[in-house]
Amino acid sequence: MGDPEHEIAELQLARRQLAVWRNRFFALLDRTPVPTAICLVNGTVLGVNPAMAELFGTSPRNLHGRAVIELVQPRSQRDYERVVRDLVTGRRTRRVLAVRWAQGTGQVTVQAVDDDEGTGLLVTLQPDPLRHNVIPELTERERAVLRLVARGASSAEAAAELGITADGVNYHLTRLTARLSVPNRAALIARSYTLGLLDATAWPPR
Repeated sequence: MGDPEHEIAELQLARRQLAVWRNRFFALLDRTPVPTAICLVNGTVLGVNPAMAELFGTSPRNLHGRAVIELVQPRSQRDYERVVRDLVTGRRTRRVLAVRWAQGTGQVTVQAVDDDEGTGLLVTLQPDPLRHNVIPELTERERAVLRLVARGASSAEAAAELGITADGVNYHLTRLTARLSVPNRAALIARSYTLGLLDATAWPPR
């Protein structure tokens, strides 16, 4: 039998070395310019670097515990389901997924990583720089719908002011969310301010 004190000392040394390497890893993560997140296998964020947090206009601390799927939305449901299926079945293939979020679009790379504590995910996000800054041309009717919705008007209220139907308002909103690659009205308004389609210094919106 081995010496218990020697085994305990070796275990303590191994734990200290692990802590040193873990700290080095997170120090490097903070400094890498590539937006990166460390997640549980179910997509819960354990930590992100400043580059990732900057894309969402917040701090790394505020993204802890969030679900990746809350931050970015897949542009192809089929591709997203393939990634989920691979993770559930234990496949370790690196997957690239086209995504969108309120401020832009890009490519997410998901890589499953195994260690002594289980399986985690290394998630990196590469924004589409050209699409990120493209400012679309809007018609006067689209601008009017956008301004009213930004004020908080419902589809019915916007329709009454513009003299069109609520379905007409919803049609324009559907087209706008598709053109700006956003998932909903709130994201549409945020994206519109980012692109300068709405004046952030003016109220009511114009």
